[in-house]
Amino acid sequence: MSKDIIDIEAALKLRGFFFRISSRIRGYRVGIHKSFHKGISPDFMEYKEYSLGDELRHIDWRLYGRLDRLYVKKFEDEVNLNWYILIDRSGSMGYASKEVSKFDYAVRLSATLAYLLLKQGDSVGIVDFSDKEVDIILPRSGTASLIYILEKLKSLRPGGKSSLKEAVLKTVGRINMDSVFVLVSDFLMDLELIEESIKLTRAVGKDTIAIHVIDPDEIEFNFDGSIEFEDMEEDIKVLVETEGFRDIYKKRVEEFIQKLRLICRKNGSRYVLSPSNIPIGDVLIQISDK
Repeated sequence: MSKDIIDIEAALKLRGFFFRISSRIRGYRVGIHKSFHKGISPDFMEYKEYSLGDELRHIDWRLYGRLDRLYVKKFEDEVNLNWYILIDRSGSMGYASKEVSKFDYAVRLSATLAYLLLKQGDSVGIVDFSDKEVDIILPRSGTASLIYILEKLKSLRPGGKSSLKEAVLKTVGRINMDSVFVLVSDFLMDLELIEESIKLTRAVGKDTIAIHVIDPDEIEFNFDGSIEFEDMEEDIKVLVETEGFRDIYKKRVEEFIQKLRLICRKNGSRYVLSPSNIPIGDVLIQISDK
């Protein structure tokens, strides 16, 4: 099995954590997410070991008396969820200041998240996109689907321009169940297009998480002297005197990040800044709870 792109350290760190959404959903399958249909199927289904955040009223105290461990009851109004991980494979994602490119990091992050979501009983789909193609793997559950997802992620290569809005449009058109969108991108595109894309997901009632993958050089501008920069998506080259440009550049990057964060906040979505040199577990823990 292609497990080598899963970050084992992150998976172990997040063992016992869950990925939930804030809004209630309309599904019917058994899982960890709260359904709109409260009381429609209140039958007790199974036990699970107590985790911080579980409702105390669901603890089985008789079982605790016998086993000296806390277990809570799971009911049918707790349902599973479909997750769509949309991974940007445009040319700019191929940039790397060191060994690991933004795209390599995004693939590893996506693989690890997919593994953790499948482990908690949810279904996971993968959408990879550039202006050349948008490819959708519809969500599947069960550990067997992990092999297919990992093989798909390993086969991807960055190239072309980004097409986030088109990817969102095509994915929304294939959805018929409650879902969450996870956008994994460097978001090197017009802010207007990003906002339109997020609004599309919210318009159909889908929760959205934006994971902003960025190389440390793109934040700190760690360059010296006269350097010719080449656009990785278009045939454009620019000669830059780094000393006179560094402060201006860093200010614009910070402004971009703040604007992107604001777009997510005002559209009810979560924003996570993810420099490619920080541990993947530190990123994913921001969208999980215990």
